Amino acid sequence: MGRYMSVVLKEQHKTEEFIEKLNQTLFDSFGANNGSPFPTRKYVQEEADFMNSDPEGLKQFPEWDRPISADRLIKNFFGFRIGEFHYKISSAGEAKRARSAIAICKWIIQTNSKFIDIEMSENYSRSILEEYLNHVFQEEGYDLKKLWK
Repeated sequence: MGRYMSVVLKEQHKTEEFIEKLNQTLFDSFGANNGSPFPTRKYVQEEADFMNSDPEGLKQFPEWDRPISADRLIKNFFGFRIGEFHYKISSAGEAKRARSAIAICKWIIQTNSKFIDIEMSENYSRSILEEYLNHVFQEEGYDLKKLWK
């Protein structure tokens, strides 16, 4: 199964406005990928719309009846849960995707974990992420001191 980094926002912070601002902050200030590390309802709806109308999207889950709803995606895939970030650190893959995990870790440290549900979140500490992800960044030529600054 592997080891996952899971970060869950506190309920009061699972609003579209907070999550959109957070995602932008993670990109602008912490080096996350441009996108939605923490999914918003709007993002999940866009994904559902893609799966229902785009030729490439229609190839995804061809056994599912259409239309696919945002609620069905949220129910079936933890990566679509609103205000949650999940990333398999035990098989991290490429550094580009792992950058969001590092950005979220740095944000958690800077904000002293005040926005996350600590009981529902796991494997988000710097020491754990260094153990699992540093080799990915080293292989792609990143300066680890700059990465963790």
